[in-house]
Amino acid sequence: MGNFDMICKFVYCNGAMVGESVDVYENMIIVKVGERFIGIPLDRVEKVDAENIHISEFDEDEAKEVGERWFNEKSKPVSIEELNVFGFGEN
Repeated sequence: MGNFDMICKFVYCNGAMVGESVDVYENMIIVKVGERFIGIPLDRVEKVDAENIHISEFDEDEAKEVGERWFNEKSKPVSIEELNVFGFGEN
């Protein structure tokens, strides 16, 4: 199973919906929970089906820290030079 198989799915823990998966980062699933993000270790994944990911219990404090770190990293502004590397910007 590839990482893309775990993006845009609803995440459940003990039958309760936690949120929606948005990324895989540092061996963690990043899950959007309301306005914030958390990171849940991949080793907590018990089952993945067409629409859902089922996980076991996880450390909520660690999950919040990982989610904040992911958000801060992904929210950095992109420079014109970086855009040009990927084919964006002025030609």
